[in-house]
Amino acid sequence: MELYDAIFYRKSIKKYSNIRIKEYLMDQVKDICSNITYLNDDLNIKAHVVERGHLIHFLMGKGCKIKAPHYIVVTSNNGDDYLQNIGFAMENVVLQMTTLGLATCWIDCSLKRKDILEFVDLEEIDEENPENPYAVIAFGYPEKSDDLFRRKKDKLDREKVKDISKKVDKSFEDAMEAVRFSPSIKNIQPWFFHNSKNGFHIYERNQKRSINDMSKISMGIALRHFDIGCKKSNIDVKYEKLDAKNKIGKIYFISIIE
Repeated sequence: MELYDAIFYRKSIKKYSNIRIKEYLMDQVKDICSNITYLNDDLNIKAHVVERGHLIHFLMGKGCKIKAPHYIVVTSNNGDDYLQNIGFAMENVVLQMTTLGLATCWIDCSLKRKDILEFVDLEEIDEENPENPYAVIAFGYPEKSDDLFRRKKDKLDREKVKDISKKVDKSFEDAMEAVRFSPSIKNIQPWFFHNSKNGFHIYERNQKRSINDMSKISMGIALRHFDIGCKKSNIDVKYEKLDAKNKIGKIYFISIIE
């Protein structure tokens, strides 16, 4: 299965079997997590595989809504668009895990740096800009009662391309369809693509403060889907920060240059 196909087959799994994944699969997950990519080179984003899921259950307590045998804890220092970069980096990991036949789910992170020091290898603390946990991804095998992949007949509550974009050329049809299938916090689908002289400006719709961080991670997820769609269509694009103004109810994120 190619990554583009995985976008449409993958679904968030909420209930997991207690069975631990095979050792050879765990090795592949660790390899994937050690080779993440993102846009801002000044950031230090890391994906830490936690094989003993009970550690996360204990530390997050009632905040751990999804009980899985394994997790990935994502840490980063602060910097420009660090949350969006986390989404961009880790959605690629999630989709690669989907191609391996593994179930995944993004969950809210209530962990603090001090919580994970005993089992996560972090660099010596930088007093001015320390690494902290910002996202958690559950993974494993789904319960027998749940299908791993989305079925064609399953209804998907997603906005149409015309509702998330303005004047997008048909050459980006595959990329925008991939964006439509992006998972987002509470399914808010915060992204909007505005046509510009040399490509697009991407904006985030304003959100409530309580979900603001996860909304920004969702923006990065959508951008990764767009990037995968462009690669499928053999379209070369660049991502740059330009002097674009915010719009009413929308905050400028980044620009796509053809």
